[in-house]
Amino acid sequence: MGENSGVTRYSGSDAMMLRTIADALNFTFIVLPVSTWDQVTGLVMDRSSFMATIYHIVLPQRCLLYDFTYIYTQVLTSFTMATPSLTSNWNSLFDPLAIEVWVSILVALLVMPPCLFMITHPGDRAELNYKLTIEDSGEIAVGTLLGQSTKKQLSESSSSRLLLVTWLVFAFIVSNVYRGNLTAALTLPKYPPRPETLEQLIKVVDKVTMPDYGENFQQFFKESDSVVYQRLSSIMEIVPSAEYGLRQAAEKKQAYMDGYNYLQQMIADYYTQVDGSTKLYIGRESIVPGPGAWPIPHDAPYKPQLDKLIMYITEAGLYEKWINDMIVKAKEDSRRRQRKQLETGLMVITQSSPGTRENKPLTLLHMQGPIMLVALGLSSSMIVFVTELLLKLCKTGTAQ
Repeated sequence: MGENSGVTRYSGSDAMMLRTIADALNFTFIVLPVSTWDQVTGLVMDRSSFMATIYHIVLPQRCLLYDFTYIYTQVLTSFTMATPSLTSNWNSLFDPLAIEVWVSILVALLVMPPCLFMITHPGDRAELNYKLTIEDSGEIAVGTLLGQSTKKQLSESSSSRLLLVTWLVFAFIVSNVYRGNLTAALTLPKYPPRPETLEQLIKVVDKVTMPDYGENFQQFFKESDSVVYQRLSSIMEIVPSAEYGLRQAAEKKQAYMDGYNYLQQMIADYYTQVDGSTKLYIGRESIVPGPGAWPIPHDAPYKPQLDKLIMYITEAGLYEKWINDMIVKAKEDSRRRQRKQLETGLMVITQSSPGTRENKPLTLLHMQGPIMLVALGLSSSMIVFVTELLLKLCKTGTAQ
């Protein structure tokens, strides 16, 4: 909504539907001031308000208190949480291959040296010069797997050549597959798993918040036979406003629950970055899918006229179009507002749209694995060098 010359203008899909119905039935309306959701339906119950022009889920508990208009939307009550950030990428060297593949390579690497050792030990004396020790066989297996050549002289028998060719083909395929997948693992971001379903949600969050009208949902979940719903009811907390619940979800280990369309609108307005990314995400599974309609008093005489026009609007697809238009406009306004803030600031930031391709440098977050491997290798080699030096000095002292 906005104000211009003292006149308050309301926007949104339900507001547009109300104006359309008012034009068709030739009536004007007055918005009554309210501060809580209980007041909204309370005014309808005591007939101080003719209707609450925002959708409510048709719950059995609510039908006892007031009536509903024609069901014009399927309300998907969803949850939103903070979008997980990139985690430490120190294990990037292991990501290109699955655990089963690593185990298979390790088994092949352990089997290869004994096989090569046995094949290069023929029974006749003429081949004795081609014998390999078990250390030489291990060096050949590991070296060729890492792309290194060997200076060891092998037997000229067909069996040893066949074994070595088979191993070289295996090493060639594995090394190329690993290098290709390693490039993708280092450059493409890998986000940690995030809860997408209700069962996953209740296992990871401390609280699930809802505004004041969530008391009906909490009672509904508590009376349910589902263990998941009962667990959800036990961790639910009623918060003063949606803004407070969304802020808590963005900053703490909490989730906020509300209508799917409303969450989309709020995230587009307040939690969308300039590059199009969002600080909050909406779970894939709907917690309580249910029909949505406007609350009206019981036995309202104007219900048939409202139902007919709402049905026309719904069947024409206007309501869904209004929702999509509002979300697109909210995202554009949010990006424009953030760009304006950046332009008025002192720093210059070059922005690119999410769909554009550009070469981005690898950060320390991507290269932690290789750097740690180098540090580990340098430390190990230094320890071995010092150990060899001490042993050599000890031997020299003993000899003297």
